[in-house]
This record gives sequence, C-alpha cells and structure tokens, in this order.
Amino acid sequence: MKKGRGLPHRRPLKKLFFHNYMVISGLLFLTMILSLFGADFVMDRYIDPLDFRTVDGSDIYRYPFENISGELLDKYGGWLEIVNAQGEVIFVKGNKKDQIMQYAAGQIYAKMDLERNDDSISYHAYPVEEPNGEPYTLLWKIPEPLGKISAALGIFFALFALLLFIANYIYSRYSVRQVKKPLRQILDGIKEMEQFNYTKRLDYSAEKEFAEIQEAFNGMAERLQRTSMEKEAMEDNKKSLLLHLSHDLKTPITSIYGYSQLLLDNQIQDETQQRKYIQYIYDKSAYMAHLIKDLFELAKLDDRLLALHKEKVNITKWFQQQIVEFYPEIEEKGFQLEVQVPEEPLFVLMDQLHMTRVITNLITNSLKHN
Repeated sequence: MKKGRGLPHRRPLKKLFFHNYMVISGLLFLTMILSLFGADFVMDRYIDPLDFRTVDGSDIYRYPFENISGELLDKYGGWLEIVNAQGEVIFVKGNKKDQIMQYAAGQIYAKMDLERNDDSISYHAYPVEEPNGEPYTLLWKIPEPLGKISAALGIFFALFALLLFIANYIYSRYSVRQVKKPLRQILDGIKEMEQFNYTKRLDYSAEKEFAEIQEAFNGMAERLQRTSMEKEAMEDNKKSLLLHLSHDLKTPITSIYGYSQLLLDNQIQDETQQRKYIQYIYDKSAYMAHLIKDLFELAKLDDRLLALHKEKVNITKWFQQQIVEFYPEIEEKGFQLEVQVPEEPLFVLMDQLHMTRVITNLITNSLKHN
C-alpha cells in the first residue's frame, strides 16, 4: 500500500504538537500577567488597603509642626519629614530610620519613582506651606516591610499556580480529545480482531499519521475479512463433501454387509449367483477404496507440513498428455471432446503429482455426473 495515499491535506502530528506548545506558552504568559494583577488587587484590597492618592497632605499637616497628627503613622507606620525649599529636613515626626537630612534638587521626586528607588522605602510627598506662605514639602516615608513583600510574592505564586493548573487542565482536556478518539477506535478495533471480528472499520478525522493508521487498519481488516469468508466457504464445502462421502459410503457398506451375510449363511447355492455376489462385493469395496482415497487427499490439504515438490513444467504439453490418457474413456461415455490448448510452450512451477490428481478428479467427476 502506498504510504499516505489520498492524504495530502491532513495536518501532521508535529504541527499539532507545535501548536500545543505555542498555546501552552501563551497560557503561561497570560497566567503570569493575571497573577500580577491579581496579587496587586489582593494587596491593595485586603493587605495594604491604603491608597495614597486619596490622602490629602492638608489633613496631616499642622503648624506648629509638633501638632502634626500621628494617627496615620500609628496605623501604617513610617515617619513624616518637613523639608524646606532648600531640601533641608527641618522637622521629623516619628521614628526616622535613615540618615538623610538634606535632599538634592529633584531627589525626592526621583525616590518617588519605584523603578529608580532602591532604598526599600516608599516616598509620598505633599506640598504644604507655613502661615507666612513659605513653601514646604511634607514627606511621608514608609519602609517596605519584609512581611508585605513575602505576602505579595506568596499571593503571586499561589495565583500563578492555581491559574496555570486551571488553564492547563482545560486545555489538556481539549487537546487530548484530538488524539483520544482515534486511539480509542484503534484500541477497539484491535480488541474486535482479537475476537476474530473483522467487520470493524476505523472512522475518524485526525492528523496525517492517524489517517495512515486508519487506512492501513481498514485495508488489513478488509483482507482478513475476505480471507475469513473464503475460509468459511472452504469449511462449508469440506463439510458438504464429507457429508456426501459419508452418504456414498453408507450405501455400498449396507450392500456389502447384506451380500456377505447371505454368502456366510450359505443361502445362495448357485455358484454363478455366488460369483455374481462376490463380484458385486469386490466392486463396492473398490468404490469405497476410491472414496476413502479422496477423503485422504482432502485431509492432506489441511496438513501444513505437506510439501509440494514444484518443478518447471510446460503446462500446455502436460495438459495435452492428460487429455490423451482420458480420451478413450471420454469416447466410451459418448461425449464429444472439444479442447483448446495453445501450441506455444508455457512454463510454470507446479507439483505434477498433486496437479494430476486434481485434473483426474475433475474429469472423473464430469464423466460420472454428466
């Protein structure tokens, strides 16, 4: 069978696997993005709910500075600094944990940029002024506690693992269905063949390799089914032949038994009649021997150890010789013989003995029953 015959538009498995790898990579990236957003949402909503964008510096600032409220410091931690226009720290409220007392121009706002801040301290600045109008900066500095960082990482990895499991589970069920159906049919087909049921055929639409398996399996099943039907027909013919042989044997055996019983009981006194019965017994015995020989030849056909002695033979000349040997008997039966055998030599490999028996049986049965 030609490989892949009639399957030019089927997608090969390597493309299916590549597609699955790309989808899994996309799911991995999407899961990571969703986990980041999810971790940020959980941190903002439940663990660190304060939104500094909603904090108004005027609600914290008091003058004189000693009256600045420490309520937010008690709840969220950190300390407050009052920084003048020259960048000098002129007042501190709370437990200051760094040594910075002078800020360069733009340093405060640089520290407020999370990507540029490497102090593990978050900066939140609010513009304020004293009663005489001098501008100040109220700076709220909060150290990032290790617990919050660990919590954020824990939430991220937990969400990442959960979402990745859900995504892979859903996609794996979808992708497995693409190969599960053909594999299930192939397995069922093999089981049916184990039960000698060769009518099973695979019927699915799948990738090129599965389609080739389907074509090969269906072709094999068709050949096995045809062979099985031919074998059943041969078995039926053999049973029918055995039935006819047994019937043909029954009549002469009954006759032989009856005539031999008459001769044994001395009921036939006439010598001519006795010879007639003995000849009849002999003829029936010869007929039975011929039937038994046919039965023996039939049994040998099922013998796997039967060796055929093949040799190169000119079958046209050999067949002509067979016809010549039977010609007198054919004329005696009153048949008109018409033979069309080419004169050109045709050489084949065959067992002459067994082939002679086949032709002999065919001609003998034709003369007998026609």
